[in-house]
Amino acid sequence: MKNLRTFLMLILLTTVIDAVAQRRVTPVTNPSKSIAGVNENKQPGDSIDRSKLVSVTDDMGNTVWVDTISGKEINDTIAPGNAPLGRVPKMLNPLLFSASVGIDIWDPLMRIFGQSYGLIGFSAELNLHNRYIPVVEVGLGNANSTPAHQNYTYHVGISPYFRIGVNYNFLYNSNPDYQFVAGLRLGWSRFNYQLRDVTITDSYWGESEVVNFPVQTSSVTYLNVNFGLRVKIWKPISMGWNVRFRTILHETAQPDGKPWYIPGYGSRNGIITGSFSIYYTFSLVKKKPVITETDADPLTE
Repeated sequence: MKNLRTFLMLILLTTVIDAVAQRRVTPVTNPSKSIAGVNENKQPGDSIDRSKLVSVTDDMGNTVWVDTISGKEINDTIAPGNAPLGRVPKMLNPLLFSASVGIDIWDPLMRIFGQSYGLIGFSAELNLHNRYIPVVEVGLGNANSTPAHQNYTYHVGISPYFRIGVNYNFLYNSNPDYQFVAGLRLGWSRFNYQLRDVTITDSYWGESEVVNFPVQTSSVTYLNVNFGLRVKIWKPISMGWNVRFRTILHETAQPDGKPWYIPGYGSRNGIITGSFSIYYTFSLVKKKPVITETDADPLTE
């Protein structure tokens, strides 16, 4: 009987000690409502008073938020771009990130090496979040080509073309000096074309005559699917390569045949073409002040 009473006393004593210990560590109910803070870590008693937070910049350039009372670093705030507390943004760069103007020098270079068509193109871009890039392209094209072993010259006068579309940058949260993009372009051109210096030989009399066919006018709408790479080469100057997969959506029907060369589209030979451009980029991002550890240390204030 005495042993039973001793056993019961031990159980009672253990229960009381456990209850006292629990009261010492039990947090205040709904602690995040009792102070000006939020429960960042979703744990009772782990609320953060934002008025007691300071930010410091570590040796890697990251912003770290520190509780001045406990000295505790706030979880999930070590992120580039001054991310909101406890959150890592999907896009680190601001909406209006940059704007660029470019010149396509592919056709001028190819004409030096004997290409008989194409002229020059220009582009303007607005970079949103370094991710979505609306693009407008304009240019001039012409052709004066005499195919080998043929008896005519295909001629297109200097004619404008227009393209509008958008690029998507897959490296939007990476170093903005590099871009890998995919995009779409809707293009249009209206131009005149003609077969000139057509040599017609009379097989019976053996006489030859040179004639020009009538000038024809065509309007062509086409679609490009682009894949490109761009790299910075010096300060605001960058260069980029593009591969274009193209198809004609609509063109004016002509009784004497379809045009061989289309400004902005190129020759009708094949579905793949390319471009090489030089760009000048204007940054639209305002520089943020750098917060040093001395500036953020409450003991130095």
